[in-house]
Amino acid sequence: MSTAGWDAIVVGSGLGGLSAAAHLAATGQRTLVLERYDVIGGSSHVFRRRGRWEADCGVHYIGDCGPGGQLPTLFHGLGLDDRIQWLPLDSGGFDTIVGPDLHLRVPFGWDAYLENLLATFPGEERALRRFVAIMRRIGHGIDRSVTPSSRAAMLRYARDCGPAAPWLATPYIAVLAACGLTPRTIMALSVQCGALAGIPQTMSTVAMAGFLQNFVGGGAYYPRGGGQMLAAAFADVVRSHGGAIRTRAEVDRILVESGRVSGVRLTDGEQIASPVVVSDADIIRTYRDLVGYAHLPWSLAARAKRWKMSWPLINAVFGVEIDVADTPNSNFYAIPSWQDAGSLLQLHRMTSQLLFRADRRDPLDWASDFARRQPGFVQCSTRRDLQHTRSAPPGHATIEVQTIAPADLRLWGADGADVASGDYRRRRRYQQVKEIVTDGLLQRIEQVYPGAAGKVVWSELGTPATQERFTHTSAGNAFGLQSRPSQYGPFRPGTTTPIAGLFLAGTSTAWGPGTEGAMLSGLHAASAITGRDLQSEIRAGAVLTDRTRLSDWPADFDPLAASRGLGRSATTPPAPR
Repeated sequence: MSTAGWDAIVVGSGLGGLSAAAHLAATGQRTLVLERYDVIGGSSHVFRRRGRWEADCGVHYIGDCGPGGQLPTLFHGLGLDDRIQWLPLDSGGFDTIVGPDLHLRVPFGWDAYLENLLATFPGEERALRRFVAIMRRIGHGIDRSVTPSSRAAMLRYARDCGPAAPWLATPYIAVLAACGLTPRTIMALSVQCGALAGIPQTMSTVAMAGFLQNFVGGGAYYPRGGGQMLAAAFADVVRSHGGAIRTRAEVDRILVESGRVSGVRLTDGEQIASPVVVSDADIIRTYRDLVGYAHLPWSLAARAKRWKMSWPLINAVFGVEIDVADTPNSNFYAIPSWQDAGSLLQLHRMTSQLLFRADRRDPLDWASDFARRQPGFVQCSTRRDLQHTRSAPPGHATIEVQTIAPADLRLWGADGADVASGDYRRRRRYQQVKEIVTDGLLQRIEQVYPGAAGKVVWSELGTPATQERFTHTSAGNAFGLQSRPSQYGPFRPGTTTPIAGLFLAGTSTAWGPGTEGAMLSGLHAASAITGRDLQSEIRAGAVLTDRTRLSDWPADFDPLAASRGLGRSATTPPAPR
């Protein structure tokens, strides 16, 4: 069966794909979004349990969302600024790094950040001043939407970095070590690499400087109503401006004829014609499975086979009987001990033992070691938005712990299992490993909320296999390509490809990992397709949508209900406007 053509088809409904679709629909392109899962949003979607609990999969905090910030500007350009409201985290400590005898608050403002570092590590003033000077100089010059987009923009940025420019091509650990910081301090300042699904040994210095600039320089925020609000808002633009979204519609192939896109084929055999396809799918799967290496120039195919993907992020969610209203509105990076901070060599060995050596570890031994030694990122979406009644019952809280983890199923006790079918879930050893890791991550919560471990009502752990199964990312990676020096900015794929009509969106593109990077990639993909500089237009105050066409959201609007089970029947595009 062949369905009539659309102006553009977007494969995948992560925030990159939805941003591209919304901007395309707003500019008059008849756009169809195809999503293999039942809920749109990709890693940004939420899930509910027992009808009383809600947990965010990926939207935990976003930087630079104050007046004039990148994302408020983007949403204003789509006429959504009254839908998406940004709640600030504590300006005096939106992140808090805790460990034995350590309590470092990471505040809004570079001067305040340096002051807190000096108070926390009083014997390292010279090294800390040098560290902050380098990261601040690099961070200040970054325009997240412009700087990574081309080599010319990157060269201009490098010139503006002055004496800090040589650090742009180094891994983050090199800056920490060269500044003369002690291994304990290096460990404390490295845990935030996990927010970009990376480790300091490979994380690009410029990527970490951008992270700090986003949050230390721009503040930390959370969308009122939870992460699903973002996907629901984009979807409203698409559907109200002549587009459509279909869930449970898995693309089997992006059709290419004579070097040009002609449409897509679904797994049920349906073919949908379009001269433009935007892939928000995992970049490895896009090129290897959906397009096929045979359709690529040999140099790109060879490069794609060498790409290094980011680490998976495992996510343990706990429903806890505690009232968090009077607790700090902060994230917590919990370090269980300093036993691995004796030297840089010990830090490297710890990483190798916990994340790399799958072929030499018994799964239960690895799980016990991992649970005891791995730092965790603790966040409470209930505390983020105290008015969000779906988050948890009164007097309770949904608390999550994330950390990077290896994808190799040998370490998870499910070697040889089929991820796509969910067969791994039935392996007894897999369940044992999950239980050990879950208990270990609960101890990270106990560091932050003493007594919480004895008040757990329910818990759930998503592993790398869970991530791969639901989001179809290769090896369960969290943020596409690693943000290593050789894969940052213009060294990542852009929005265009060698195949005419095929465009890319998502965190593997030049705009990088995280919620902001994904949404900016969609904006730039739409710009490339339409031939318009949409970023300049919206920065100048333009609103691309017709606000009168957007649907009315009631006071009790449920973004998850609005994001589930969309357009399952075959759809045809409307007549051109």
